[in-house]
Amino acid sequence: MPHVNPLNANEAPEKSKPLLDAIEKKFGQSLNLFSTLAHQPDVLGGVTQLNDGVHADLPAKYRELAYYKASQLNSCDYCSHYHRQAAENAGLTQAQLDSMNPDAADLFDDHEKAVLKYAQQLTQEADVDDETVAAVKAFLDDRQLVTLAATVALANFTNRVNHGLGIELP
Repeated sequence: MPHVNPLNANEAPEKSKPLLDAIEKKFGQSLNLFSTLAHQPDVLGGVTQLNDGVHADLPAKYRELAYYKASQLNSCDYCSHYHRQAAENAGLTQAQLDSMNPDAADLFDDHEKAVLKYAQQLTQEADVDDETVAAVKAFLDDRQLVTLAATVALANFTNRVNHGLGIELP
């Protein structure tokens, strides 16, 4: 049971209403995470802006790989549900998504392994070692690396919000 009930657009504060409408248009449905954050319009606005930002320049496959890995490590069923679907749409296979092991040589290429290790270290240790950063920087520019770090941070943020508020899948 959720600790805070999601709001529909009619119940939401005025400042949240256009954001909820845009979310519904973008995703084709209302999502409980955003509908719950609607209680605090400034937080909802910040999260939606950050979410839009991480979709700007990082290839979808890497973004979803990182987001899904962080969500799995944090046991966030809500985010894992949505980001597994997004990862499949970005081209990741069922076998890859079932494994998510950066040491699975036959499932992931070197770039995917580097993204997985980056997401794992940042999620579990709140830091990333130089070797992993160098592996990621071998194929991502500085702007994309910033986006990768923000993606992992956003995943960890939404995972904790989901757990802290008991947000459920519809």
